[in-house]
Amino acid sequence: MSSNSKPIRLGIVGLSARGGWAASAHVPALSHHSLQSTFTLSALQASSASSASAAKEKYAASWPSSDGLEVTAYHGDDASELCNDPSVEVVAVTIKAPDHKAVVDKAIAAGKHIFIEYPPGRTLAESEQMRADVMKNGNIQAMVGLQGVHSAALRKVKKILDSGKIGRVISTTVVANIAREFRFYGPEAVDQNIYAQDRANGATMLSIVIAHQLSSLIHLLGPFASISSIASKQYPTTKIYSIKEPQKLVRSIAANSPDHFVFAGALKSGAQASVTWRSGYKSVPGRKNLLWIIDGEEGCVKFEVDDGPSQTGATPFGATPFINLADPTITVNGQPLDEYLTTEGIEWEEDAALVVEKHEKGTFVEFVRREWVEFGKSLRGGQGEFATLDDAIEVQKVVDAVERSAQLGGLGIKLI
Repeated sequence: MSSNSKPIRLGIVGLSARGGWAASAHVPALSHHSLQSTFTLSALQASSASSASAAKEKYAASWPSSDGLEVTAYHGDDASELCNDPSVEVVAVTIKAPDHKAVVDKAIAAGKHIFIEYPPGRTLAESEQMRADVMKNGNIQAMVGLQGVHSAALRKVKKILDSGKIGRVISTTVVANIAREFRFYGPEAVDQNIYAQDRANGATMLSIVIAHQLSSLIHLLGPFASISSIASKQYPTTKIYSIKEPQKLVRSIAANSPDHFVFAGALKSGAQASVTWRSGYKSVPGRKNLLWIIDGEEGCVKFEVDDGPSQTGATPFGATPFINLADPTITVNGQPLDEYLTTEGIEWEEDAALVVEKHEKGTFVEFVRREWVEFGKSLRGGQGEFATLDDAIEVQKVVDAVERSAQLGGLGIKLI
């Protein structure tokens, strides 16, 4: 690892000049002036030689090297060369979930530190094998992209819960909707997301979207002890539209994963949890895309996302329920979150190492930048707070239990 006086050298697998998650989230987070002395881009890998060359040219201008070295551009499906590049110290895996393990295996074999988007493996078993391989090496640190837990708002809620101000938490309730207009999952999806419609790829609504919200729930309230679930396909057919021509129907496919989930269980703390997620309802006035309530004996925390442009993270067709991408509206006993903190005399001081521009606050850029700030602390021998493979596996165990219980007609599954 570089000395503390030199930036940590990154190799990013899945960085494209055409956009994508790495370009829209990690580049703005990492290229910010506050992190330029901590991380620098050393190598990137894209799908083709032309794409890799274009990405190198683009990011050489917008994210200049902090150590004066030229960025190496790799291409293709095999990440062996990037992982074995001696100038790369951390391999960031930002490609689609089905392809994670092949790259992670090569990074582990090369002894590199790793960042992996969630889910680390397509299945719980794949993720557990990754963890075993990392532990066997003994010198590798791995961070998983569960960035929702890095929201300042969520951290404030955790401080309130830990203070005991709302008393013992007895129950929590989640009701959420992935609006049809998003075209992420059935009954309508764009061709770019067709891989996510196949449950074998580990990128379904349950595997990705619900899992990210579960990560935040577990972060605040602790792990599940048991789960019972039901699931259904309310939309047996999914229409696939062109992302370039939104009105153009490319084809229709049979849905092979549920679009509705209802599950409940006990948390280790003894609190009860009830969660409902649906996909496919149209955005209409008055329909909430997210309502999450945490009820304590002495108070209540409420997370809400209404349909409409007033919300953080709003799109032309409504507001996102994905709290790993944007903060919802949060109230405590009816008061706005920050107002409640002031009223109750709960002090909040942000980490000086995290610099967030006004337009980035409450967005995934803030969340992703914080996770890299924390990972940087740990890589340099300090104490960093970030999602690990252990945290990811805790979430995947719940996802796995929800799926198994639904297949068994709602049979309860013990997790602890």
